[in-house]
Amino acid sequence: MTITNISSNPFASHLSELNRMGKEAQDILQPNNTGSVNSFSNTLNNALQQVNNLQQVADHKITEVTTGQSQDTLGAIVALQRADLSMQLLAQVRNKALKAYEEIMRMPV
Repeated sequence: MTITNISSNPFASHLSELNRMGKEAQDILQPNNTGSVNSFSNTLNNALQQVNNLQQVADHKITEVTTGQSQDTLGAIVALQRADLSMQLLAQVRNKALKAYEEIMRMPV
């Protein structure tokens, strides 16, 4: 089965958005081969900035849908889920870092 006319498909815009997000995710996951070594603070700062950006995008899309400026409810839900997952991951990383710090502080000198 093939789709001959994708422009008449009501889900074409959602499919193209999902394809774009997939390519964006691949770009993020591919290692940086520039040869420079990022410090821990730079890596953490970049992660915090990405979480903040995802939160702002989700907020903007939800606001557009609720005010009637956009009909892209699926895009808003996906953005909200991405922001939620990134926040959960950030919270878990923070918890692990605090546990490691507490364990180091309990070590005898």
